[in-house]
Amino acid sequence: NWLVMHVSIIMASYAVLIVGTLLAILFLAVNQLDMLPQDNTTQYTEGHITTQFSALYTKQKLQLLEDLDNLSYRTIGLGFPLLTIGIISGAVWANEAWGSYWSWDPKETWALITWLVFASYLHVRINRNWKGQKASILAAIGFV
Repeated sequence: NWLVMHVSIIMASYAVLIVGTLLAILFLAVNQLDMLPQDNTTQYTEGHITTQFSALYTKQKLQLLEDLDNLSYRTIGLGFPLLTIGIISGAVWANEAWGSYWSWDPKETWALITWLVFASYLHVRINRNWKGQKASILAAIGFV
């Protein structure tokens, strides 16, 4: 049954896309986070100088940001084909039920807008090599 297939795949795609988008939002939050003092002479109780700690912190933060960005990209890359299949199966079901593949009702229109946002995200990641903040902002728009 097309309806069962459509609903199942759309729900799975939205779940995966929400996870990918939340990872992109987490990337943006971590990217803005700066918990270290700016004074390079401050000492901690262990006696380590802030600049040594700062270098380690910066390296770990950059690795975390890279991991979040990559995981978000892969997750959205999984959810997008599911959304595509879900929209197509919904159109086939709508044609069987109502005699029209597309009727521009709000649910269909927002599904198309969501598809276009994530298609744009994947396009700029692949063709323009956008990574990091710009790509995460575009992915976050898909959450809206």
